[in-house]
Amino acid sequence: MAVKIRSRFFLRVFIHFASLVLVIMLSFTFMMIPMQKKALLQIMYTQGVTVSRSIIQASSDAIITNDFGFIVEHNVEVLKNNPSIHYIAIAPLRGKTIWVDQTGWRVLEDPISLLTELQSEHIEYEIEHQQWEAEGYHLVYPIEFSGIKWGWLHVDFATDEYNAYIRDMYLQLVYLAGIAIVLLMVIGYFFARWVTRPVSIISDLATQVANGNLEVQSKIKRHDEIGVLSNSFNKMVQSLQQSKQKLENYNQQLEQEVKKRTLALDALNQNLDKKVKEEVHQRQEQERLLIHQSRLAAMGEMIGAIAHQWRQPLNALSLVLQNQHMNYQAGQLNDQAMSRSMEKSERLINKMSTTIDDFRNFFKPNKQAELFNINALVHTTVNLLDAQFKSHNIEINIACEENLNIKGFQGEFSQVILNLLNNAKDILLERQIVSPNISISAHRIANGISIRVSDNAGGIPDDIINKIYEPYFTTKEEGKGTGIGLYMSKMIVENNMMGKLYHYNNSEGAAFMIEIPTQLPK
Repeated sequence: MAVKIRSRFFLRVFIHFASLVLVIMLSFTFMMIPMQKKALLQIMYTQGVTVSRSIIQASSDAIITNDFGFIVEHNVEVLKNNPSIHYIAIAPLRGKTIWVDQTGWRVLEDPISLLTELQSEHIEYEIEHQQWEAEGYHLVYPIEFSGIKWGWLHVDFATDEYNAYIRDMYLQLVYLAGIAIVLLMVIGYFFARWVTRPVSIISDLATQVANGNLEVQSKIKRHDEIGVLSNSFNKMVQSLQQSKQKLENYNQQLEQEVKKRTLALDALNQNLDKKVKEEVHQRQEQERLLIHQSRLAAMGEMIGAIAHQWRQPLNALSLVLQNQHMNYQAGQLNDQAMSRSMEKSERLINKMSTTIDDFRNFFKPNKQAELFNINALVHTTVNLLDAQFKSHNIEINIACEENLNIKGFQGEFSQVILNLLNNAKDILLERQIVSPNISISAHRIANGISIRVSDNAGGIPDDIINKIYEPYFTTKEEGKGTGIGLYMSKMIVENNMMGKLYHYNNSEGAAFMIEIPTQLPK
């Protein structure tokens, strides 16, 4: 049985080797034949074009003046000097075709279909067999003078040399292929025997090992990969012998360990679901607490902003009431003075009511994404804090492009801008900057919009610059900051708006960059 398997293995290697070599030879042969034919056709094409151009150039004046005598005489001379040319035919657009061959010349009364079928605006050629001539290479060359088409020149060359070269090429390839096949059969036999014999021996030994016999050893001694394989096989058998003994010892230990781990896994599975639910609930509670604190902080900022916005109209309304009281005491409270006081009071009250509406719309939550303008949103947000900025002499510089529209959550994004402006205002006041200013710019970038909020407060210290987005981290005094403004802003920009919020220090202070896509991905 082992001898049959070894023979089959030898036969497979021999057949694969011979087939591979044969395929390579045939592929090479089939590649060479078209290349040689193409090269021969290119030579014949070049020869035909050269002869045609020579005939047209020498006969150009005669063709234009219809000097048929010179045309015939010149072409007869060409045929004498070139025995490989069967015939030359000059076919004008109008008139009769002049035919010149090795036997003489004549004028064709009726056009030959062979000539007319190949006549076109380009050089045409083909190898064909005619009834009145031997096989030939027929080339048609358009005759044109000064951009005017005159006719066509037909030249037919003998293909005897072409056919002879093709036959010789086929015979040479057959001889070479036959010799190569014989040599490769002999080489393949010895190669297959050299490869398969040691592999078959090792295969037999491996079969014995697979059947449980670990006492076998390979006796093959060679200084190549087969020798390395033989040594590796012997080492493998020795390793298997050792592993078998260890395995028997490990099996007992493993059974005991499996029992222990199974019991521990059952206990873990029972508590895992409970721990996961507790962790999810705790995480949800933390997020809910952060959102609640953020809302409370925003409401505190809103109340402070409303107070600043109402301070001036309330003072003005108080003055109106005092003037009205003074006019009443002086007896000058007539209808005209009363009307002016009521009109002015009404304007002040309307302004205060508008302020309340602006703040209420500003903090209105957005449940769905909507299209809004960045320039309008920035101005609206700045107007909410305008009274606070003016009271502290903080200059606001806005440089936003007009048509910057994005689709997203307008209320949440307004909260981000408000947080950045409040942080900039607080640090300017804390550090008592002489000429405080805040700059806001927005412009279009590739696939989105970039917004920059910067100040001249000196920048963020290096020891805290990597901590400012952490929840509950703040540099403000206790009771003046929650430490979640930047954390929530980053969550809104990067999670809800699919953008990016980052910062850096420049020569004047800190700059916060917001990059968001023009439209949220679906």
